[in-house]
Amino acid sequence: MSASGRRTNPALTHAPIFFSFFTWGFGTGAQNLGRPLFAFAVTGNVFLVGVMLAANAVPRAFTGPITGFLTDKLGRKPMVLMGPIVRGVTNVGQYFADDYLTFFVLEMIGQVGVAIWATSSNVLLSDVTTTESRGRVLALRTMATRLGFVAGPAVGGVLAATYGLESVFLLNGVSKIVIVVVVLTMVKETRPPELAEPGAVGRQSARLSFEPFRNRTFAVVAVATAAFAMSNAGIVQTLLPVHAVDALAYDEAVVGFLISITSAAGFLFAFPNGMIADRFGRKWSLGPGLLMMGAAAVTLTVGDVYATLLVAAVFLGLGEAMGMGTSQTFAMDLAPPEKRGMYMGLSMMANSVGATAGPLLLAALYYFVTPDISFITITVLLVLAAAMLMLMARETGGRARLGQR
Repeated sequence: MSASGRRTNPALTHAPIFFSFFTWGFGTGAQNLGRPLFAFAVTGNVFLVGVMLAANAVPRAFTGPITGFLTDKLGRKPMVLMGPIVRGVTNVGQYFADDYLTFFVLEMIGQVGVAIWATSSNVLLSDVTTTESRGRVLALRTMATRLGFVAGPAVGGVLAATYGLESVFLLNGVSKIVIVVVVLTMVKETRPPELAEPGAVGRQSARLSFEPFRNRTFAVVAVATAAFAMSNAGIVQTLLPVHAVDALAYDEAVVGFLISITSAAGFLFAFPNGMIADRFGRKWSLGPGLLMMGAAAVTLTVGDVYATLLVAAVFLGLGEAMGMGTSQTFAMDLAPPEKRGMYMGLSMMANSVGATAGPLLLAALYYFVTPDISFITITVLLVLAAAMLMLMARETGGRARLGQR
């Protein structure tokens, strides 16, 4: 393939998939608002909210590696289509759910679709990016998603306040239908042609395996990914909205605005972070991102005023911008072409382990001990993960990588 072809084909692929990421973020942003508020409304128990968020990540832990295997074996597009179909069907069911258990079961099934989408779409992006520009391309992906996260909670909050929380879940379901149409009609298969040939190395080596964890850098990045997911699921998706409603008595529309502030900060810093990751290295993006999430948790211990929540929301947005894309970029850098699905599937598993532990641990400490202990605990874990990353991981991007050649 010519150099010009290499420049053109990724651009043609990126436009519709970036729109799909925006649409996914829009629906999921609304879901992130409605999910904890629905659980709290029907139970009145913060701990049960955390249980739901923690349990949601369990299906992703095993679905990620399986999706990676199938993505390497069958191709990217079939799996990219399957994800929003599964999630959308469960969203329609949640629209009619009126109790905790029914909603819980549907959410568990829906998270299978989330894992399929997240794993396969990231493998697709890995196919069409290079190490030199991957940080910036994933930053654009993050910006598209974050733009959806900004709009989704704001629209979802208004819908919830006007028509009830169930309308938020229907909104998410409609967004997944849009994604299916876009992917089906505008996204091409991106698996390298040589890996699709009968008897190709990629087809022979496609299997379920934990081999990547033998690589120390991948193992350390997996720990950092899990720590980031703990803070994201534990604070942003669980404690922040419930803390605002329970401790400060704000309504859903105000909480939706708060979550939108987090996403707006992440959106604005996503591309500068991609430039940092490509120029100076992945460690200098992911490490400070973990510390930024810790700073947000510490801020939440200062006082129960809305201004404090706004500051914490900004810190969370900055930390998310640095942590989400760069942890995935790291995994993509380390993956050989024939095993991209395997590596991204295990990266999803690490993310899911953190997303399971985070809400459960932090909600338990928040409910049974004190909110401050909950926030301080996650801060300590984030600092330890950042230190391990900076000291033990090999750099895969930026100037440091060039110097290691």
